[in-house]
Amino acid sequence: MTEYVTIVCDDVPEYDLVLHDIGPSPLEVVKVFSTMMSIGLWYAKQAVTAAPPAVLLEGIEGAVARRHAETLRAAGASVAVERRS
Repeated sequence: MTEYVTIVCDDVPEYDLVLHDIGPSPLEVVKVFSTMMSIGLWYAKQAVTAAPPAVLLEGIEGAVARRHAETLRAAGASVAVERRS
């Protein structure tokens, strides 16, 4: 008889990537976000130019959030990684 086990883990912290300021080079930030998310430039522009603070990504792993934040900061954006409550 085969037994199946489902592991449930509720302790995995989730993070949001929040854009506070697009910075001095908005086109570069849009291009980086477009490449990072594999979306078109128009969609990236809509997400990035929303009224700050704009939540760009929700419920992602901390390491992934920090990696994306570093990439956007290198493009000139002001972003924060915030733990979800």
